[in-house]
Amino acid sequence: METGSNRMDKTLSRHLRGRLIAAWTAAAIAAVSIGCGSVNETSSFLLPSPTVEQTPAPSPTTQQTTWKKSPVRLPRIEAALKKAVAARLESWRASIETRSLDKHLQHYTDQIDTYYLASNVNRDFIRADRERAFNQFDQFKLQLINVEVNLETNDAATVTFDKNWDFRRGENFSNGLVQQEILMRKIEKKWFITSEKDLEVYRYRNN
Repeated sequence: METGSNRMDKTLSRHLRGRLIAAWTAAAIAAVSIGCGSVNETSSFLLPSPTVEQTPAPSPTTQQTTWKKSPVRLPRIEAALKKAVAARLESWRASIETRSLDKHLQHYTDQIDTYYLASNVNRDFIRADRERAFNQFDQFKLQLINVEVNLETNDAATVTFDKNWDFRRGENFSNGLVQQEILMRKIEKKWFITSEKDLEVYRYRNN
């Protein structure tokens, strides 16, 4: 037979269990709220500020030409990188003299940040421009003088040089001397041109 003392103990036990359950529930809700807050803060941190214009992240082949400086490299590594860039530049130059259009286009990324006065162009744009020149002239002489290779990172380089050209077909010709800048990026162990423009025109003649 249940006594008054036993009933009181059961009532107290139910009361304590109720308080414990309430406390556990509150703690669980607080933990979830804190967790959600943390996720939201991280997500907001990853999103641009509303006052900053949002731009799609560039792909490896369309990376913009502002690079973080890389750590100091060993002289032999720097020399090897510069040699690879210079060799790629020479291959680019030779493909113009031999009018090897397909080979020439292989020196460029799929998308080019800057191409003289144009921007954000693709290889088809460059193909059309080079085809006009190759159709207009049949003799191409091209010299690259005062070549300077500056490594921005181990995968990005700025190349400046003086370009001296003489293109001819019969009595038609185009020749001149300009200072040019080419930006290159290394993709899968090979250097590609991402930007090409003239910095200064020293002289220019054609007919």
